[in-house]
Amino acid sequence: MQSQKPHSNGFTVIELAITLVIIIVTTSLLLPAIQESRNEARNRDCINNLKQLGLALHNYHDVFNTFPPGWIRNTPYAQSPSAFGWQAMILPFIEQAALYDRLEFRVPYSSGAFEQDNNAILQTVISTYRCPGDSTPATNPMRGEWGTSNYSMNYGSEPVPRMLPLDGSMNWPGALPTRLHTNGIGWWNSRVGIRDTTDGTSNTLMVGERSVKSAAGIWPGVRSNSSETDQVTDTSYGNEINSGLNSFSSPHRGGANILLCDGSVRFLSDQVDSQPRGPGKDDVGGLFQKLGCRNDGQVVGELPGE
Repeated sequence: MQSQKPHSNGFTVIELAITLVIIIVTTSLLLPAIQESRNEARNRDCINNLKQLGLALHNYHDVFNTFPPGWIRNTPYAQSPSAFGWQAMILPFIEQAALYDRLEFRVPYSSGAFEQDNNAILQTVISTYRCPGDSTPATNPMRGEWGTSNYSMNYGSEPVPRMLPLDGSMNWPGALPTRLHTNGIGWWNSRVGIRDTTDGTSNTLMVGERSVKSAAGIWPGVRSNSSETDQVTDTSYGNEINSGLNSFSSPHRGGANILLCDGSVRFLSDQVDSQPRGPGKDDVGGLFQKLGCRNDGQVVGELPGE
């Protein structure tokens, strides 16, 4: 009687190869979807942060009848000591009152009078100030190792009077003082209220994103008056979103999230219309410049993507 060979239940080499190919193809199809889902989640968190900032800024306005200044300093001279800025001032309105109470606003935050435990305080990670998609470390190595922020206040449609990356003055080696007044929302010792936003709160940019692409920012304030971009960012022609070290920027593809003065959040394309100032007195330029200017008298209209 002829014996039968035992039946094998294992995979053949060909079957294993086909299975492996199927796994590889399926994984390659799923990975982009997973990554896109993660990106969308980070973007939602970033939008939520900006909405919280909008609420905090309006609550501050309810108390003081003005939005917080970009930063506060006694003199406008470029080589001033460090100074606390708008993000430090709204800490009580983002559930950071305990941290706010530890700040000594009467002295520069980097001075000896505040140096005893300033590293622990001013390097604090504040999740509301961080876009989860940004890769800047918790303490910003590009801005003195202070606590990182990914949000910057609107300085207006006129450029910050500096050249980056070295913070040199436009008439280097001299040092221009910071501007005494701009058409934005925040600058040196500014006191802008809703009453001053004559173009309408839904037509005026208040806060936008700054990512590692443009050296992010820091939340305590400015390192000096010549470091305006620690706290504020302008919408001047040539300084469009994602265009360089001095601009609003974002890890989100194609543009950045912005907070308008009415508290709403929009995604603004980095291809938004941008033009140099025109010959008219109130012609500040293109749509991007108009969003940065609170009082040019020109209607912005519906933003792209709305």
